[in-house]
Amino acid sequence: MRWVVSVCLAWAAAMALEVAAAEPCTLRVGWEPYAPFTFADENGEATGADIDLITAVADAIGCTVAPMELPWARILKEVEQGTLDLSTSTSRTPEREQWALFSRPYRETEIAIYVRRGETQRFALQELADIPEQQLRLGVIVDYYYGEALAEAASDPGFAAWIDGAPDYPTNIRKLVSGRIDGFLVEDVAVVEAELARMGMSEAVERYPLRIPGQKLHFMFSRETVEPDLVAQVDAAIAQMRADGRLDAITAKYLP
Repeated sequence: MRWVVSVCLAWAAAMALEVAAAEPCTLRVGWEPYAPFTFADENGEATGADIDLITAVADAIGCTVAPMELPWARILKEVEQGTLDLSTSTSRTPEREQWALFSRPYRETEIAIYVRRGETQRFALQELADIPEQQLRLGVIVDYYYGEALAEAASDPGFAAWIDGAPDYPTNIRKLVSGRIDGFLVEDVAVVEAELARMGMSEAVERYPLRIPGQKLHFMFSRETVEPDLVAQVDAAIAQMRADGRLDAITAKYLP
């Protein structure tokens, strides 16, 4: 009798493993217009360097991707809640680590301030903390992370009074050109340069000559739906693609 029970249990375990292996792995990827990394092509389909990369990584680990376009603030909330599995080009912060897992970094950003063309001499910034003294009304995007320097400075109410939030880069560009702000902070120069070109405003603004440390960006996964071993598989795929040159080739396809 014990032998029969053991056989039955072994059969049940084998069947469970077979069913689990047969289950499709689909990763729901949140994205916002963030060219050249995530944007819609002429057919309205998600494309860009990040989309190509996560698609290649997913294929390497036996998964497919289902891109879903949403505003950035909602992407963060849905990854937290588990209604999205991951986001791309995401900074790692202690707050996000409470509800998310992060892949190894796969690229780095270049952070900068943009002002109206011809006005770089109007301000004398040596660091971000000089913004209140220089009376520079600085635009940022709500829920973007610009690094420790801004996070620390913004904790001061005197500094925060000079910060003006917006939902996206196009809004900040229009606010700058119309004089509603004096500059805006960019957490990824490649993205804003693409947006300026798209809007035909490349000649209306220029980069302020203040060096600001960039950040490493990751795929961010929901702890609600993604296990650490899957993230480990993603890390291995990223490492392999970096080693064989595929990661750089994907980026080069979209960057000038």
